[in-house]
Amino acid sequence: MTLSLASAQREAGAVSIRNTKMPGSTFAVTTTKCKVGGKLAKIKDSTCFHCYADRLEKLRPSVAQGWTNNYLKATTMISRHPEQWARAMAFQINKLAEKTGEPYHRWFDGGDLADISMLRAIVLTCELTPSIKHWLPTRETGVVKAYGKQYGAFPVNLVVRVSSPMIDDKPIAGHANTSTVHRKGSDHVGVACEARSRGNQCGPCRACWDSTVPNISYPLH
Repeated sequence: MTLSLASAQREAGAVSIRNTKMPGSTFAVTTTKCKVGGKLAKIKDSTCFHCYADRLEKLRPSVAQGWTNNYLKATTMISRHPEQWARAMAFQINKLAEKTGEPYHRWFDGGDLADISMLRAIVLTCELTPSIKHWLPTRETGVVKAYGKQYGAFPVNLVVRVSSPMIDDKPIAGHANTSTVHRKGSDHVGVACEARSRGNQCGPCRACWDSTVPNISYPLH
């Protein structure tokens, strides 16, 4: 398959550089398919109760349609040709990194992992993009654990941060990289995200992509 950005997006789902908060590229899928997150969204004081991505999908139908298309394209292609999906995603990520000059990619600025096969396909993508730093936040702890048992460690350029389910919760034990959410005035664990103080911009900070930072704590928004 001869790839172009248009063909890769059409077949595998669209990598984006429209998230102005952070550097580099992102990939989102619909929040309506979140498994753990879908349950947490119904629980007050959970980190998904006021999900910004869910609000965005409800506010902007075009976003909801695009993220739904990403989910359907990704899950369909991964189930049949995971290596082909990985090549299409790697092509997009590399091209957009060349365009932005930022060798960083975030998985799931909306939505979450569908299953272990999607995580495996993401790992294949990371292996095809060794010059890119990847960050994958997830609440699918079971998927991450199952992957580790079956495949072992993640590539050095992929940081998987397992997210605690409740506000002001402690980091989930047993994972090298985690994230938490804290209320204003509450104690936080590890590095506190300062994006809000920069006009909701990452600025020069790349802590989320840094495997040497065990926990990132995000202020409740």
